[in-house]
Amino acid sequence: MAVLGSLKTFKGGHYFGLFEGTPRGKRLQAAPLPQRVLIPMRQGFSAEVAPVVKEGERVKTGQIIGRNEPDPKKPSTPVHASISGTVTKLEKRPHPLGGETLYAIIESDGKDEWVTLDRPANYEKLPPEELGKILYEAGVTSGGQAGFPTIYHSAYATPEKIRYLIINAVETEPFCEATDQLMYEEFDKFVNGIKILRQALGNVQVHIGLGYNKPRIYEELIERFEYYDWCTIHQLRPKYPQGDDAVLIRTLLGLLLPQRGYATDVGCVVQDVQQCVAAYEAVVEGKPFVERVVSVAGSAIKEPGNYRVRVGTPIANLLEKNLKCNGRIVVGSVMRGQAQGDLEVPITRETPAVIALREAQYELFPVAGPGFDRDSFTGAYLSLPWVKYKRATTSLNGNPRPCVKCGYCVDVCPQNLVPALLGEYSANGLLSEAQSIDLFACIECGLCAYVCPSKIPLLEQIREGKRKILQETT
Repeated sequence: MAVLGSLKTFKGGHYFGLFEGTPRGKRLQAAPLPQRVLIPMRQGFSAEVAPVVKEGERVKTGQIIGRNEPDPKKPSTPVHASISGTVTKLEKRPHPLGGETLYAIIESDGKDEWVTLDRPANYEKLPPEELGKILYEAGVTSGGQAGFPTIYHSAYATPEKIRYLIINAVETEPFCEATDQLMYEEFDKFVNGIKILRQALGNVQVHIGLGYNKPRIYEELIERFEYYDWCTIHQLRPKYPQGDDAVLIRTLLGLLLPQRGYATDVGCVVQDVQQCVAAYEAVVEGKPFVERVVSVAGSAIKEPGNYRVRVGTPIANLLEKNLKCNGRIVVGSVMRGQAQGDLEVPITRETPAVIALREAQYELFPVAGPGFDRDSFTGAYLSLPWVKYKRATTSLNGNPRPCVKCGYCVDVCPQNLVPALLGEYSANGLLSEAQSIDLFACIECGLCAYVCPSKIPLLEQIREGKRKILQETT
């Protein structure tokens, strides 16, 4: 039968409450079909791929529009059209995650005609290589921080090097509720997707990490995996950033990722709920990975919700007529992401949320209020049971001030680092000193900057230090 793990957690981290504008419990609904999509040729973990279509060419939904020849030095996964219509442009644009990449811009014809994958009659009898091919052709292998290994070089590792499949079913990012809702609404697809991914890796051991605040899902998983001794189900404390690869693997298996390394370096593949469901839809329904679930949330949103959105949809489509005030737009993660000024930034396969935060207003006496609706790491503000949602604005409480050596950043760091020193060394060009105290072990969760009472931009400083070192070594 399935093995049941004990309740686990990790040192550091932070429990976030519910913030104003969180789409709590909102059912998934389909976003309107976009009239125009901007599809980057770099998706998820993959390297940029070469377009296989030309300007003026008509394409169908699910048709491959970009791919590379398999290359172990540049893992990649095919990119697909997410609507049917005409390719109007192939041009370079900024990528949501930084840098530039080639985009295919497609104008919709309103028909949404599909090209589906060849589906096997009985996928349970397919060898791993055949399953891997289907997942690769569907674009599912681009997901996660390290990709999904196949013989087509969709990750730096190959399937025979993998010993464990880790399923990340614990969502701890503020505002990101869509993948949890997907797990509830598509539970059968989620479970069978796990089996498909395991089979594609050659029947490895599976470890499922689930928040202990989901008892109904936990009982269902126990029932569905009752007769499978290759599956271990772990209950985890839903503390941010439990869902990060490095933290999740250390919590479940006690394995440490090497600096600048990936989960595959320690024989693991980490996949989330969306990727499990996408694997099922690819193998059983023949559906390429052209649509994902996205939370539209934040204190500046009128009606927060969870949506099924086509890849390449501009975020303006999701925010149109849904902003109640001026807000700062963040795509992906409010903790790790960066503000976006361009509303043509598209949804990609790895976008879990579009968040609009209300700009902070000037307070004459900011310390006069009791702060019942504020989030506080230190307990400086009391929480009351009738205050359901915490306030979320862009306030940084003034300009950065000198470090007061409080140690809060050390307390929350999930990697047992000293972020204040890492930031100071990086900001002052002491890069060798920063490396000597494990700069590249930082997973950039952003908690250090979040709890810093001096409001030092520690995350930005650490990122800049890494960038400079990488520039010097290339």
